Amino acid sequence: MMHETTKDTLSPPERKMLRGGREPGWWRNWFGEQTLAFQFVVASGILIVVAAGIAGLLITEQVSKNTLNNRAAASALFMQSILSPFAEELATGRILSRSSMETLDQVFSDQEFRSRFPHLELWRADGTIVYSTSSELIGKRFDPPSGLVQARKGNVVSDFTDLHAAEHTTRLFTTPYLEIYSPVRAADGGTIVAVAEIQEESGPLKQEMFEVRLSSWLIVAGASALILLCLFGIVRRGSMTIEIQRNKLLQRAAEAERVSDQVRVLSDRARLATVRLTDSNEKLARQIGADLHDGPAQLIGFAVLQIDAARRSKTKADRESTLQIIGKTLDDALGEIRMIAKALLLPDIERLDLEQVIGRAIRLHEARTGTIVAVDIVRVDLRLPTPIKTCVFRFLQEGLNNAYKHADSNGQKVECRFVEGSLFVRVHDKGHQNGLSPPGKTVGGMGIEGLRQRVESFGGTLSFEYRPTGSVLVMILPLDEKLMRPWTASSGPAAV
Repeated sequence: MMHETTKDTLSPPERKMLRGGREPGWWRNWFGEQTLAFQFVVASGILIVVAAGIAGLLITEQVSKNTLNNRAAASALFMQSILSPFAEELATGRILSRSSMETLDQVFSDQEFRSRFPHLELWRADGTIVYSTSSELIGKRFDPPSGLVQARKGNVVSDFTDLHAAEHTTRLFTTPYLEIYSPVRAADGGTIVAVAEIQEESGPLKQEMFEVRLSSWLIVAGASALILLCLFGIVRRGSMTIEIQRNKLLQRAAEAERVSDQVRVLSDRARLATVRLTDSNEKLARQIGADLHDGPAQLIGFAVLQIDAARRSKTKADRESTLQIIGKTLDDALGEIRMIAKALLLPDIERLDLEQVIGRAIRLHEARTGTIVAVDIVRVDLRLPTPIKTCVFRFLQEGLNNAYKHADSNGQKVECRFVEGSLFVRVHDKGHQNGLSPPGKTVGGMGIEGLRQRVESFGGTLSFEYRPTGSVLVMILPLDEKLMRPWTASSGPAAV
């Protein structure tokens, strides 16, 4: 009771330790994880070994019995041919005559004969020995052995010598001979007049039986192995097919999970980019509104005020002077409006290749700022869709504006490469000569964050590094032909 209580209070890890460190049923789990071919080999191997063992025992037993019976029948037939001349005498007399015994002694004393048949007794039905190669047994009576009883019925009985039988203990038998009881028939071939007990040397028979058993076992084992191999070959092909399909399913599942993770990441990036792009558009709208309010709107408001002054002018000269001021103010307002519009509108880049788009962006910047831009372009022989060319144009516009604003266009340079399936565009400068950024220089733009959202919407990356000694703006766009094909086929007017 104490033992059961202690066992019930053991924790699962403690029970696992008591069982040798393994959970119950671990082997079933382990076996179930193996391949179908392995499971078949183990299961069918055990069944075939058991079946082959039973079949081998039955076959070897039957073959051994047949071998023993065949040897006994051959020996009995041989003895019948020797003893048949004495059958008439055995039928009428109690014992053989001396001359008959001498004849038999002479036959059985032959060395070759005696090496095979060391002992021979002739029995009457009542258990009396009428002749024996051991002369001391002649005339003695013993309890009839079971083999004698069976032989009296006409059967040839064979077995190994019973060393405890009375007729054998008197001769101190130590070797289990092959003991054969064979009926001796009269000349008419029907009446059994005596029974010959033949003691045959068992060594050759045992060797023969061993060889027969060995060959039987080899045949059974070979046949079982052949059956197992044939079945294993069939199952192995099916198992390999299942394993290949399972591995493919696992690979597809892993690939699907990986793609799902990528889609999830891209979806998150797309949502974030949408939020940031919306915010960037709002900031751009506020910037445009502020530029219109602080620039053209102020000038137009000033011009409106001058109209009242012109109306109140008392002389023509004063009115003309006021009108000149109004015209000059409206011209300035119109110039600022056009400058803002140029910063927002793109040139017609739909029919331009990448090199021409880069050249157009650089020439417009040089015209607006009166500066010179160095160019290093490796020609890209690839038809790009309009959205990507628009992105490149906006990138150059923003990068050159930053170089103009923060470095006073000192050492500004544009580089373009096509590296390992991606478009690499770089704008850098050498920083302001005095180490300070000149204030108030701007020609419009969408800002780094807005540009970053535009680049990331194409699956690209944007990096910006600002230092007093020089700034670097780098854009990398992957150019996947499958992704670009729908854009190329349906590209419309250039996006803002």
